[in-house]
Amino acid sequence: MSLTFNTTFIKWTAPEGQDTLKIVNDSKSRFAIKVKTTNVDTYTTTPNIDFIEPGFTLILVVCRKKSLMKEDKLGVSYLEVSADVKDAAEAFKQPNARPNIFMITMKCDGPGEAAPQ
Repeated sequence: MSLTFNTTFIKWTAPEGQDTLKIVNDSKSRFAIKVKTTNVDTYTTTPNIDFIEPGFTLILVVCRKKSLMKEDKLGVSYLEVSADVKDAAEAFKQPNARPNIFMITMKCDGPGEAAPQ
């Protein structure tokens, strides 16, 4: 089994804002997740590294800072880990780590330029 994501894209209609993504673990396995983006100057996520326990849902908050309206990607890497793993970041550094990656497109439907500050 694997994780379930509630969407494959987030649509932004303004140069800045916040949205959420639900990641559901309906399995009996524990997963570590790590989030990366193609535009670290524009997007932040909370959390960016965490665990999802069996039967739980993680709400990933995605914040967009004011910037140029262009399409970007958000990648959620995840891998199954045992209950004794205490540091999710370390799980991804193991030589045998082969995470799955779920890609989310950050679609922009607004002005091509960020508003002047």
